Amino acid sequence: MNEGLDLLPELSVSGALLQSSRGLGSIGQVVRLTLAISISWLAAVSLSHNELGIFAPITALMVVQTSPWSTLGTTLQRILGSGAAVLVSALWVNWVGLTWWSFTLAALVSLFAARALPWSVGGQLQIPIAVIFVMAIGPGSIAQDLWRVLDVVIGGVIGIAAVYIYPPRPKPEVFEAKLQLPRDAAIAVLESIGSESGRAPKVLVSDEIHEYITTSRALQPLMAEALAELGRLAESVQLNPRGVKIRGRLKSDALHLRKIGGLVIQIRGIAGAANLLYDRQLNPRLTPEALSEVIDLSVQMARLSLGVPGEPLGGVDEKVLSEVDQKLHARLRQTVDDFIGHSDAVSDALASVSLVGRFDNLRQQLMMFNGADPAGSLEDS
Repeated sequence: MNEGLDLLPELSVSGALLQSSRGLGSIGQVVRLTLAISISWLAAVSLSHNELGIFAPITALMVVQTSPWSTLGTTLQRILGSGAAVLVSALWVNWVGLTWWSFTLAALVSLFAARALPWSVGGQLQIPIAVIFVMAIGPGSIAQDLWRVLDVVIGGVIGIAAVYIYPPRPKPEVFEAKLQLPRDAAIAVLESIGSESGRAPKVLVSDEIHEYITTSRALQPLMAEALAELGRLAESVQLNPRGVKIRGRLKSDALHLRKIGGLVIQIRGIAGAANLLYDRQLNPRLTPEALSEVIDLSVQMARLSLGVPGEPLGGVDEKVLSEVDQKLHARLRQTVDDFIGHSDAVSDALASVSLVGRFDNLRQQLMMFNGADPAGSLEDS
């Protein structure tokens, strides 16, 4: 099954060049960075006999990331971008000297060159930063210029070694926690629809909404955060010997995220349909009391299928879930049968049927979340 795989990031060379810095991260990352910086500086000073040796520790500082894959990407950016920038700017300052116009022209050209590269912002800015450093230091010998370039390579190599000697452990639990947030929030929205619809103190005008519309809109940012964390998890296991076992579960993680996204869409649709139907100058065929009954069964089914707050996703008793599914499906069929018996106020009935249809879509998606086939429950009811 390829469903959900499109949510995983592209882990190619071009994708690596788009890597950007993720911050300092944990205390272990700070210690790793300190060691990489210090060793890079000592190596550069010892090999080049240049008291500055500044480009090696700066490179190590900029390339060491929280995963081998992201470190590889930033290292490629640094060596290709900064290495070339250091070499060209060194030749330039040795040729024309350090003046206001040579400094300005070098900065201008470096910015245009960085702008043309399809890299992350951090990768692009490394080019003008390297040029400014070289120009500020001033002219030097050809040997010094070459060692400046080699210092960049030394810092990059030591940065990669700092990550690969003992790579950071991938943290799937962070993604799991991020995935639980939209699940819990979506079920809370569902409960709010049942408790608020038909119970407003006054009739809502066209530009007024129920409170659950605001909370349903907040579901999308939670999904975006979970998607971003899935990308970070996928990158953290790439080329990481400590991520072999976790790499095998990425497909199921992506599929879970895709399914949660589908459920969020359905629940937001239910919220929108209910908002337009209840507490307006309409006569819903699905009364607030009947809606509350349908909501209660839907919430019960959602908790069985998706898990309760504070617990991992899924892990359901299929027999119990099937029983609740049959109850909800029977209740929805009964509701639609009741609608057919009314021929007046067709527009109100259609709005109610639309809402019931969304509930049935939600029911089927909840059954399919853990691989259960909803067809069986349809035939039995």
